[in-house]
Amino acid sequence: MGQELLEVMGEMILLHDKLIVLSEEKQEALVERDVKRLTEVMNKEKELLQKLRVSEEKRQQITEKLAGRDQTLKEVLGLLSPPVKRMVENRAADLKEKAEKLQSMNDLNEELLRDGMAFVHHMIGHLTTSNQSITYGRPNRKPLQTPRGYFDTKA
Repeated sequence: MGQELLEVMGEMILLHDKLIVLSEEKQEALVERDVKRLTEVMNKEKELLQKLRVSEEKRQQITEKLAGRDQTLKEVLGLLSPPVKRMVENRAADLKEKAEKLQSMNDLNEELLRDGMAFVHHMIGHLTTSNQSITYGRPNRKPLQTPRGYFDTKA
């Protein structure tokens, strides 16, 4: 059982490494505003997250088999032999470190995405509002109708 747990945790570490690489690619795509590349990266990320979910379920099943009931990894460590326990602790620390790095990268990507969306909304605002009259008229007379922007915002 200890070996199975180590194998599953190794898989999870590899998946986190791949997700970190994809997160870096996503960051580049966001900075360059490359929508096609961003979509490709997000599709790959979705596949890896599904694999990670399956690995996590396997890990939970193994810890349940070891303990006889649903327990955390810390609670199961006491049931393992000292060498296996040390290796599991090392992998758990590595996994935690990679998960934290991935979380910080995702936070940065989310901020980049928000900034990009704010820029798009700002530009749309500039394109859809105009203070100039589109038609000719007397300079001292107020227009009868509110001026429209370059794009008609009503559909």
